[in-house]
Amino acid sequence: MKNLLKVVLVLTLAAGLTACKKNVKDDANADAAALAGNTEMVLTETDIAEISVPTQEVSLGTVHFALDKYNLSADARKIVEANAQAIKTAAAAVSNYQVTVEGNCDDRGTTSYNIALGQKRADEVKAYYVRLGIPADKIATVSYGEEKPVCFEANTTCWSKNRRADTLLSAN
Repeated sequence: MKNLLKVVLVLTLAAGLTACKKNVKDDANADAAALAGNTEMVLTETDIAEISVPTQEVSLGTVHFALDKYNLSADARKIVEANAQAIKTAAAAVSNYQVTVEGNCDDRGTTSYNIALGQKRADEVKAYYVRLGIPADKIATVSYGEEKPVCFEANTTCWSKNRRADTLLSAN
């Protein structure tokens, strides 16, 4: 999270320095005119380039779920609480931020079932963020069902890694 804040501050500083860009060509012409005895000063308006600060995205703690479940365990609530604190810290430093909660499932079950279960998982995490004080309008949810696995083996250890909700914090 500290790195996100550092990146935002560096980008802001870079934008500020770029806005104060020096026009070397006009300075050279002014020096030549001064040496030639021409002391008339002409001020011209220069265009300031508008800089778009790219969106920075940080992945926060991952919440894991039991098979076919979407309720938060005690361990999962602790992870969401730590994530909420990180979001609040970032929100204090950056006015424009968005949280995305991505619900995921293992590859067992039908596609439609996994999409629905992934959405329930994302909604459950969002609801807890809202209870912890994160504004609901700053949180988006999406379900990927079984489409974004982190583990590709067909065993219980791997399946448990894929039953998750990822939280992404974007700031610009």
